[in-house]
Amino acid sequence: MSGAGGLNGAALSWREKLSYALGNFGINLPFGMTNAYLLYFYTDIYGVGAGTVASLFLIARCVDAVFDPLMGLLIDRTDTRWGKHRPFLLWLALPFAICGAIVFWAPPLDGWEKIAFIFASYTLMGILYSAVSLPLNSMLPTLTRDPRQRNTVNALREVIGSSATVGIGYAALPLIKTFSNGDEAHGFLVLAAITGVITLVCMLNAFANTRERVEVDASVARLTTAQSLKATKGNWPWIATMLVNFFFWIGFTGHIQSFVYFAGNVLGKAEFTSTLMLTMLAVLVGTGFAGLCANAIGKRTTGVIGAAIAAIFTGLIPLSNDHAWLIATNVVAYMGQGLIGGLLFSLMADAVDYGAWRSGYRAQGFLFAASSFGVKLGMSVGGGAGAWFLSLAAYDAKAAPTPDVIAAVIAGHVWLPASSYAAMGVALLLFRFPPAYVNRKIEP
Repeated sequence: MSGAGGLNGAALSWREKLSYALGNFGINLPFGMTNAYLLYFYTDIYGVGAGTVASLFLIARCVDAVFDPLMGLLIDRTDTRWGKHRPFLLWLALPFAICGAIVFWAPPLDGWEKIAFIFASYTLMGILYSAVSLPLNSMLPTLTRDPRQRNTVNALREVIGSSATVGIGYAALPLIKTFSNGDEAHGFLVLAAITGVITLVCMLNAFANTRERVEVDASVARLTTAQSLKATKGNWPWIATMLVNFFFWIGFTGHIQSFVYFAGNVLGKAEFTSTLMLTMLAVLVGTGFAGLCANAIGKRTTGVIGAAIAAIFTGLIPLSNDHAWLIATNVVAYMGQGLIGGLLFSLMADAVDYGAWRSGYRAQGFLFAASSFGVKLGMSVGGGAGAWFLSLAAYDAKAAPTPDVIAAVIAGHVWLPASSYAAMGVALLLFRFPPAYVNRKIEP
């Protein structure tokens, strides 16, 4: 692989570690803002019907989901003087940053022109997100062979990347109000443009200050598409991980995008949205304990416990509108999500190893990229279902919430996520290996 200079085991500088993590921060800024506020922007600011938005989310994410495995194959076949992954950060930084702003633009369009605009911009946003996040994520093993340094870099990436999602969720509405000058659509566009600039700087910095040192196994680089597909045949741990991703993102997307509706329509206090968004920080606590619990009781058991905690405490949210109760239940539910979310990369790595043992083909890039099909499909269902609930309740952004609208918001914010987290725990029961694999001789 070209551009791989340096020592595979050399200590990474903090500048490189931080630059890699800040790349994730930059990518997560528009991703977090889109997940949290795009449905609200479309229905309450741009005047698009909730049913139309539901269809948009479902179709666009399905298109995006199909793109991900293709992106994985493209990464495996890329070879430049900068490496296999870094070039995408350079080539796509500006398009991704611009598109992250355009999805929050409200041009004076009507009818099919408006629908075509939001469909095109949102679909392109999803494709570009995959095209920059997949290379960044799969680049981690090329930075160093040292597992301790990989753990450090990954932990830093997770913390800093999550801070972007939580931070933009917490600060967006107050900043939009500051920038709006009486026009909320203008406030959204200004904030999206500012985050776009930050995204551009972070991605270019990650490209400039990281290096791909570890050579990719030549056998992986020569894999055909058919051979990559064989690594999925009979690979139940991989299928289980896809299902876990699918149900996880149904719940996460449905919950986070409905915070603003829950605070405004159920509680009657839209300003409480930022406080509720801040409870997502508890995911990091669960993530921190995930590895320790997995070492003590196993990954599958840890994941099932995390799924149960997330399902139960999400289901407890509507028992009271007291702010302390809402904060506490959300915090504990997010800690449960962290227990399973912190293991997703590790579960997939185990599935890759099993696929290589079973088929003889180690299709790491393809399996990781293909697994994100579950992620994108889950996001499409989670986003679309919440919008469909609002549509069926005849949601009108300009009218006082009816009992049907309140019930629809609670369905999207509570019952959809709680049931999906429960299903996630059931899916983990498929994550098991045959005795011949468990008892195999592992070469030193």
